[in-house]
Amino acid sequence: MAATSGAKITATEPPKIVWNAGKHRFETEDHEAFIDYKLRNDGKVMDLVHTYVPSSKRGLGLASLLCIAAFEHASSHSLSVIPSCSYVSDTFLPRNPTLKPLVHSEDLKSSI
Repeated sequence: MAATSGAKITATEPPKIVWNAGKHRFETEDHEAFIDYKLRNDGKVMDLVHTYVPSSKRGLGLASLLCIAAFEHASSHSLSVIPSCSYVSDTFLPRNPTLKPLVHSEDLKSSI
């Protein structure tokens, strides 16, 4: 008989992203991958300044999950977003155009 007690398949479970308000970041539970932000305009604007995923975890979609968490937080707290991080502005937003309305109006880049 094969022993299966205690075995847990987690390959299909997405990693949990948590908000670390003290460090101004969203991060994986192991704290290895994160997206840093700065609050601007009296806390009404979230400036996403840096995304980091260690090389051992690249290609798993973590950067996108971090961005989604940040944009969901911004939306639920009535914040607009400045995509200062090049991953957010050049990769994530073009792949997720429905989130562009959350981008701070003074930071919109003309695509015309």
